[in-house]
Amino acid sequence: MLGSLLGDIVGSAYKSEPVRTTEFELFPQNAHYSDETVLTLAIAHAVIRVEGYQFHLRQFAKDNADVPGGFSTNFKFWVFTGGSEPYHSMGQGPATRVAAVGWAFEDLATTLREAEKSARATHDHPEAIKGAVAMAHAIYLGRTGGHLLEMKKTIAEHYGYNLDGSIDELRYQNLSDATAPVSVPLALLAVLEARTTEDAIRSAVSLGWNSDALGCMAGALGEAFYGVPDPLKKEVLKRLPEKFLNIMAHFREFQSAHAA
Repeated sequence: MLGSLLGDIVGSAYKSEPVRTTEFELFPQNAHYSDETVLTLAIAHAVIRVEGYQFHLRQFAKDNADVPGGFSTNFKFWVFTGGSEPYHSMGQGPATRVAAVGWAFEDLATTLREAEKSARATHDHPEAIKGAVAMAHAIYLGRTGGHLLEMKKTIAEHYGYNLDGSIDELRYQNLSDATAPVSVPLALLAVLEARTTEDAIRSAVSLGWNSDALGCMAGALGEAFYGVPDPLKKEVLKRLPEKFLNIMAHFREFQSAHAA
C-alpha cells in the first residue's frame, strides 16, 4: 500500500506543472500527499475495522477536507450531501484508492469481491467498478509471486484492457481523460515497462497529466512486483501526519495476521 502513497506524493508535485519526461526531481519542495492518499487510507481503515467502505470514505474526506488539491467535484458533492447512493461515474477514483484491498486478503475471490464493494461505495458505473477490480487483481497477482507477463495476459483477458502500447507512444498525445477505461491501462503499462517501482511512477507521471492519480496506481502495482526500497519509504513516511502513520502500522499488523 505504501507504493500508492509514494506515487501520489511524487505525482502531486507535477499536477499543475506537467512534465513529459522521466527525468524530473522525485521529491521537490512542493511534493505532498493528496486526496488519493486520504482515500487509500480510508479503504485501509475500513479493511482493518471490518466496517463499511462508504462510512470511512465519507468520514476521512470530512476530516481531511483541506487536503492539498482537494477532492473531485462529484465526490465532494457525495460526501457533503449525506446521501448513501453512489453516483454514476466511470471515474478512476475507485482504482486509485484500492491498494489496501489488493494486499489484505488471503484469496483472489475475496480480493475481487471486496474491490467491487469498495468501488460501489461511491461509483456504480461498470467501468469504474471494473477498474478497481482489475487493479486489485493485478496487485494480488504481484504480491503472491505472479510474473508480469502473467499479469498482463490475465488482466487483458479478464477486463479487456489493451496493454500492448507503450508510454513513449502515448506521452505526447495530450490525453486528459480521468476515466477508469483510460487511466487504469496507462498505469498498468507504466508498470509493465518498468524495472522498479520508481521507474513505474516516473513513467506514469511523465504522461504529463493526471499525475497524482496515475502515479498512485503505478506505485501501488509497482510495489506488488518490485517492492519499495527503504530510502523511498522514509521519504513517504516523513511527509505523512501521525494519524496516517498509525493507520499504516495497524494495516501491517492486519496483513501479518490475515494475508497470504
